[in-house]
Amino acid sequence: MGILIKTPASNQMSSYSILIVDDEPDNFDVIEALLPSENYELHYANCGEDAIASLEKFDPDVILLDVMMPGLNGIEVCKQIKLMSEWQAVPIIMVTALSGKEDLARCLAAGADDFVNKPVNGLELRARVNSMLRIKKQHDRIQSFSKLQRNNIHSLSNNLNEIRLDLAVGFPNEFNPALNIISDSIEHLRKNIEHLSLADTLHILESSDRSAQKLHKLIKKFWFYLQLILEIPGSQHQDISIPKFIIEENLKQRFQGLPVPSDLVCEIEDAILAVSLDRTECIFNELLDHVFDNCQANLHLTIYGQTIDNIFHLSISNCQENTIGSSTSEISKLIQFNPSEDEDRELPIGLKIVKKMIEIYDGIFLISSSSQEEISIYVTLPLAADRISVPESQPVVSTRSSHNLG
Repeated sequence: MGILIKTPASNQMSSYSILIVDDEPDNFDVIEALLPSENYELHYANCGEDAIASLEKFDPDVILLDVMMPGLNGIEVCKQIKLMSEWQAVPIIMVTALSGKEDLARCLAAGADDFVNKPVNGLELRARVNSMLRIKKQHDRIQSFSKLQRNNIHSLSNNLNEIRLDLAVGFPNEFNPALNIISDSIEHLRKNIEHLSLADTLHILESSDRSAQKLHKLIKKFWFYLQLILEIPGSQHQDISIPKFIIEENLKQRFQGLPVPSDLVCEIEDAILAVSLDRTECIFNELLDHVFDNCQANLHLTIYGQTIDNIFHLSISNCQENTIGSSTSEISKLIQFNPSEDEDRELPIGLKIVKKMIEIYDGIFLISSSSQEEISIYVTLPLAADRISVPESQPVVSTRSSHNLG
């Protein structure tokens, strides 16, 4: 008779696949009558050899296996299936007329997961099949989670390798200009100190001081990036941070002793993020540095932060016409972001690492720039667990002058 498939009357694929192995064709109809066709798709094989050959084709969730069969009996079939790594997790229910303890012990030793006695009782059969399906479903979930974890580890490994490469290639390009300014300034002073006015000397020293501060900042970044490589940041990190405080402190330090641009707007809602303080500072400081460094001639800076659907949304933009007065959800729609791999590789090393950190926390990183020095950045980060579902607060900060930053 070989292999037989009996599809449910509705001809619709059922939830679970069951392979029935029995050398008596009459038993096929018995099992089919006892199992509801809307829940299962039944596959039949009338010998052990055909059953093993059909595993890949039918991909069963449960196997009902007769013990007493000519040729390869049920116990031998069970042993062979349990030795196959791809099928050993499939539950096998032995259908048997044997009731002796030694016979049942042989079935267990072969790897059987459960038993159904002949003549088969419908209530008992359905209960045992459902029990085995729950076990199989739980195993599949664990396997799926394990595969996801392996993929995440592989992805993190790839990201860390990219960070290492970026550090090796990118940092010399960022260090060298500042070092060259300091070196050239020292050489110029050494050769011309007797002929330079006090004002010229102070100007050179101030330029060297700015370069030294930039080097100090780059060194701090370098060590922080090395820490990321060694520790591998994870989305389950227990530390928290407050984005409003971090961004306000950044702006205070940036404009210390200087007038704040009148067209700088900062409106950040109170929120607590499930991201450590040092990583949040790194993310926000890199984003603000990128905007300020590239948009000196066209600032019009607007910074919005708010909680939407239990996620913190932050937008930073100098596109005055598009963003003034807009919510972050509206701003995110304005940012057209579909970068090619080449464009992604052209990001500064700081933004590359920020992008990777945000992705590790299952957040979003979008950036758009134009030749007119207009930049829009949009990111999302998770709230701390105990802050989820808290009603949204209203924006509490609006920075429009130096008075607000004091």
